Amino acid sequence: MNIYQRIVLVLGAAALVAAILTAPTIYIISGSYAKLSAQQFIQIELQPVISPATALIYSVGVIGVTVLLFFALKGEIKRRPKKTKPKK
Repeated sequence: MNIYQRIVLVLGAAALVAAILTAPTIYIISGSYAKLSAQQFIQIELQPVISPATALIYSVGVIGVTVLLFFALKGEIKRRPKKTKPKK
């Protein structure tokens, strides 16, 4: 494993966490009740939940790109010697 593959893996892991955390949230209404009074008091509790389908789609995309780049950079990296001008 060369340095570029390690960089791609670290960036891929960070992108995976970001993709899951920034997925759109849905709200589940856990309970609601209406109290008939002069004020018409209504209470609704909302609990944000990450949308599993969207987070899964984002995650598969990020993992796919990371694996593709990892195998694309698998070859050995050879450094070429500097070109020098021939002496006359």
